[in-house]
Amino acid sequence: MSEKGDRRRVWALTLVLLAGCAQAEEVLDDTFKGDVDGQYSYNKSEYVSRRLTLAADVAYLMPQRELDGELRFDREYIKEADSPQSINRDRYDANVKFKQFFDGSPYYAYVSPRVRHNRFGYYQSAQALRAGVGRKFGGDGSWTASAEMGSGYRVAHAEDGDNVSEVLYTTSVKANWDITDQLSIKFNGVQEQSRRETFRTMGLALRNKLTNHIALKYEVLYRRSFPFDSKEKDGELSAEFGVGYSF
Repeated sequence: MSEKGDRRRVWALTLVLLAGCAQAEEVLDDTFKGDVDGQYSYNKSEYVSRRLTLAADVAYLMPQRELDGELRFDREYIKEADSPQSINRDRYDANVKFKQFFDGSPYYAYVSPRVRHNRFGYYQSAQALRAGVGRKFGGDGSWTASAEMGSGYRVAHAEDGDNVSEVLYTTSVKANWDITDQLSIKFNGVQEQSRRETFRTMGLALRNKLTNHIALKYEVLYRRSFPFDSKEKDGELSAEFGVGYSF
């Protein structure tokens, strides 16, 4: 799988998401909600590091249906001091999820494509189609939560050059709590597991509104991958601060 092809898939998912957004605004504005966040960091020590992060989490709520979209993109530039050599790293994770609720029930079935890329990961690129069931909690008050489990199929390009096709299993938990009109907490955890790799992401974000739409965002993000055919583990814990737009 080429990097150019992966980027095309990300743009395709983004266009699908934007199309849903446009349709939602035309039909009924109050059923469309989401957050778009941006963060920039600069570090200079023995090396210079610049990092730009963009993230979006949106949902279009319809009667007995829901369309969700998530996108996270990181671009990092690393250069050693007094050295002409540098490393550029692009990393992204995007998915679109369609949920169909059962009549009069908080339970639902979903189908979701997911694309991710990490030049230095165990899987440099991976595309998956997942399906499963979930349950939604809350919704009438200041908090909402959902739990899901399912299965799917993934094709990937590993760091050793192998192309892999495999069955995967996935679980996820997502929760949002509006503590006050200005302060909210969001948790998002996803795990995909296959015969060769486990990929886990967990994020805990605190959002403090400055206006009706602009907010400061504080987030702790944990990523971990564990290839089954080796004992090497790759884990990353980061704390980020940025500005977000809510609608």
